[in-house]
Amino acid sequence: MHYPPVARRLIPGAVVALFIVTFLTTRSSFSLHGPLSWTSTSAAASACQIWPGWQASDSGRLSYSSCQETTDLPLVGDVAALGNPNRCLLASSRLGQYYTSPERNWSEKGQAQVRCAGHGYKLSPLEYQIDQIWRSPEAFEGIEAPLKGNGDRVAIVLRTWDNYEYTEKRLAWLRALIAEVSLQRDGRYRVFFLVNVKDPNIHLEEDDAAYERALIELVPEEFRDMAVLFNERTLKAWYPLVQEHGAQDQMYQALQIFSHKFKQYDYIWQLEMDLRFTSHVHDTLESAAAFARAQSRRNLWERNGRFYIPGLHNSYKNFSAVVDTEIADTGIWGPVSTSDFISKGQQPPSRTKWNWGVGEDADLISFMPMIDPVGTNWVYEDGVHGFADGLETPRRVAIVSITRSSRRLLQLVHEAQQDRGQWLVSEATLETFALLHGLKAVTVPHPIFFDKEITPEELDAEVNKGPSHSKAGGAMPSMLYSKIGWVPGSWGVASYWFTGSGAENMWKAYIDGRRLPPMLLHPVKEK
Repeated sequence: MHYPPVARRLIPGAVVALFIVTFLTTRSSFSLHGPLSWTSTSAAASACQIWPGWQASDSGRLSYSSCQETTDLPLVGDVAALGNPNRCLLASSRLGQYYTSPERNWSEKGQAQVRCAGHGYKLSPLEYQIDQIWRSPEAFEGIEAPLKGNGDRVAIVLRTWDNYEYTEKRLAWLRALIAEVSLQRDGRYRVFFLVNVKDPNIHLEEDDAAYERALIELVPEEFRDMAVLFNERTLKAWYPLVQEHGAQDQMYQALQIFSHKFKQYDYIWQLEMDLRFTSHVHDTLESAAAFARAQSRRNLWERNGRFYIPGLHNSYKNFSAVVDTEIADTGIWGPVSTSDFISKGQQPPSRTKWNWGVGEDADLISFMPMIDPVGTNWVYEDGVHGFADGLETPRRVAIVSITRSSRRLLQLVHEAQQDRGQWLVSEATLETFALLHGLKAVTVPHPIFFDKEITPEELDAEVNKGPSHSKAGGAMPSMLYSKIGWVPGSWGVASYWFTGSGAENMWKAYIDGRRLPPMLLHPVKEK
């Protein structure tokens, strides 16, 4: 199954982080304009440096400016889901330091990550010799408890491929990302490159020389001790019961293997190589994780299934109240059953416990609504394999495979694909298994801007026209690529989608000095 060339998905990359955040919540709602505090300690920042005295990527040392009167409110979502809406991080203070210069040796970032991790954490053997661990002929032994001792560990996995062009602008961005998320946070997070080698005939697991040649040829020197390689041959060996192993439709198979190999990481952020942040990466992802943690499970799937439009609701709290009034106590509550499928998630409490889930980390975080694909005419609507109920299997899908997933969820998908041959395409994989296992999944309502004149009411009529359990779904939603082609709509000029010009234009404006609040921009194809 494939999109036509213009609609093809790029191989994503992933990123992760966890920090200290305090939120106040009420019932099933999360007030985006309520108290939000995250603490960045200078001790943690100064403990980990690429060069002696270098602290420039710590969020407290970068240049910020007021965001007031710099941009209109987003038509979709809320800036406060990603950080302080009145605090704009200036690109000039952030990216310029990461361009290539003779004074700085960028080849040491992988070693610096290990040094950072060693300062605050007792390293396991899995922290060293990355390629040996990745290529070890280890058989799957079932879902194991994550390694504990220092709190949750987080991996940042950047999904890239063999002919990716590491231009100067892209290198500067990657260096900034690594420094902001990993090097300045005392080693709690670690960045990896998961490299898709297109040639399926290379024996990456068995042939040491071939693996080394590919690593040197395909990955810049500064990232080699952060990179692991795979190809379709690798995936077929792990998942022989699955008929599809291409990166376009099975984005998570390599990530599932990664999660099994590197057991110490409780959560994994997967970010695409053409994703950009207008704010400090660590703090942005931490705000998203904190938002998800604060969510009640009451009517959570129903909130996940629609776009929050602030021009209609004024606050996310009001939006949640509207959903609660509409759905009442009929929403999804715990695992959704399907034939011949055993849920591994916890059983829900009484429906009177409205705050169930508050304070619980999400097994899945997405940045687009998780909708019911049935009746959408999505090009992959009928892509259900190995499930007893076939097309009647309850499912969810979220466009753009930029996610944070727990090791538990990834290993449940691993088991299903390896042992039972149950699979869906990338955008429906984690969402559906979270639904069926009753795991906590959250759509973070991040800000999305549209480069066109359209009112909140007009946009709502376009993007929230589906049934109450899946308002962003329904017949022929414009955010999906359908079986008959593109659906007319506003997404081509949006700041976050799987194609279009909106993100690229906003990133160029940001680089040129425009003050922008915390945002995710995708796709940005700059070279």
